[in-house]
Amino acid sequence: MNNVVSKSQTLNQLFETFETYKNAEIKTSIFILSYGKSASRCHVKEFYGRTLKQSWDKLASFYRSLSINIEYARIDLITEETKVTYEELLEIINSINRNNYVEFGLRLEGFKKRSFLKEEITANALLVPDKNHKIGQNKANLHFDTANYKNYVKRKYNVLDHTMNYFLTSDIYLFKTKAFFIDENQFYELKDYGFGNQFRIVEEDNFREMLDLVIHQGSNYLLDQLDEAGEFIYGYFPCYDRNIRNYNAIRHFSSIYALLEAGEFLDNQEMIEHSLQGLVWGFENLAEENDGDYFIKDQIGETIEYKLGAQAVAILASAKYTQITNDTRFFEKMKTLTRTIEKRFLTENDETIHVFDGHLAIKDKFRIIYYDGEALFSMLRAYELMKDEEIFAICKRLMTHFVANNYEKYHDHWLSYAVNEFLKHEQKDDYYIFGMKNALNRIDFMESRDTAYPTMLELLVAAAKMMLKLEVYDRRKEIISDEEFEAAKNRIFDVMSHRAYHEIVTGTMFPEFAMYFKAPYKIEYGFFARHDRFRMRIDDAEHFLSGLVNYRSLTFGSE
Repeated sequence: MNNVVSKSQTLNQLFETFETYKNAEIKTSIFILSYGKSASRCHVKEFYGRTLKQSWDKLASFYRSLSINIEYARIDLITEETKVTYEELLEIINSINRNNYVEFGLRLEGFKKRSFLKEEITANALLVPDKNHKIGQNKANLHFDTANYKNYVKRKYNVLDHTMNYFLTSDIYLFKTKAFFIDENQFYELKDYGFGNQFRIVEEDNFREMLDLVIHQGSNYLLDQLDEAGEFIYGYFPCYDRNIRNYNAIRHFSSIYALLEAGEFLDNQEMIEHSLQGLVWGFENLAEENDGDYFIKDQIGETIEYKLGAQAVAILASAKYTQITNDTRFFEKMKTLTRTIEKRFLTENDETIHVFDGHLAIKDKFRIIYYDGEALFSMLRAYELMKDEEIFAICKRLMTHFVANNYEKYHDHWLSYAVNEFLKHEQKDDYYIFGMKNALNRIDFMESRDTAYPTMLELLVAAAKMMLKLEVYDRRKEIISDEEFEAAKNRIFDVMSHRAYHEIVTGTMFPEFAMYFKAPYKIEYGFFARHDRFRMRIDDAEHFLSGLVNYRSLTFGSE
């Protein structure tokens, strides 16, 4: 629901709506109001009454008294709750597999009255993993962070809880709510999508509108991270507005690439011009000649690394800028980067070397599969622009090596990009089989994955484009029967659309969620990794935007 109404009309309409959600089994009537400005973490206040109307009247009176400068508000009504013992609470908390996957609010009745929405619990890090937790490898083993809890109670209730012992004697309730978000003169019904995500409703009727909103606002978010000089703000841990300090050359250039894709799609010249500045800054600050070759370097402290992936995405971003603008100023850099890849990162047996140290000694023969697909994809883009057959010969060597060595086992999104791109220039049965296996052999996992995991959408969009090529390939029936092809194509397209929807409702920092963090204005409409302390790095935005922009163009066209 999305309505434009006056403040009084908003309250009247919302109360009528909330009445329909009142659960007769819940004896108490509790409304929760979250309100604030984008400059700081919102305030949260509970309103109790013997009847729904009594609680609502208290809330409405308080809401009308708020400054007209309040930018947004959210109103929750507790509609479900379960009473638990303290021991049961600890067991439930401990059973949560991923960090921040809290799906309930928590309230206490007794010597002290305390209440916390699930958004308050996660955005203030009231529950944290144990020291042995490794993201994606083991269970979070959540427990209360006493200092964070006490600090938030002090901010919210203006009292200092010297101890949490009152949990032992309080009545403890886990609850769920029905909520609406008020943004200036509009209000949105919020939906609980599970895993802690309670955002505005995204459904078939408004999906395209929400997709466009997320792309437009998310692109502006990434643009805002790029300063005038061309360097990014690398990222945030938003609970306490903590900057992520390191810098990474791969993520710099790949984020420039994503910004260029968005700028092209949105026909936004400002994005394209700022992306140029990012390219210039990258080559001025992240590149160097060493022993006659041209490298993109990463440096942390005294440690220097030269990575195949960094070479690749510098080419990729340069090629994208050239394709959009017809400005060929980066041709020479693309050629020298490619020559260095062939000379330094590719063996006589067409195996790749992933990382050299600052003295050009091999540091890691293999580090991460991304680098291989990035290298092939980027050089194919360079070849398309420069028509340099020596570049295509390198690409052919890599493609042949990947197919012969069953690289489809990695199910990598960059390899999906690469094989689809390669098929523009040369088609073989083996390439199509490789591309289908890369997507289909892990598609059940991609369909059921609970995290936003944006690279999955990137993989599937590239695979979907490949299936459209296969559909008109003159040897298709030698590869796959008509029935099997239609089943495979439909499967890829269906899961692709599911992933696009899932990303939007599990990884987009809508204002109705951003308001609970310390500096909402910095993070609104960015993209986050919930299970990694809501991490918001530029590469998170990059992967979300690349997948969503390409999905939007493929599915709805570029109009």
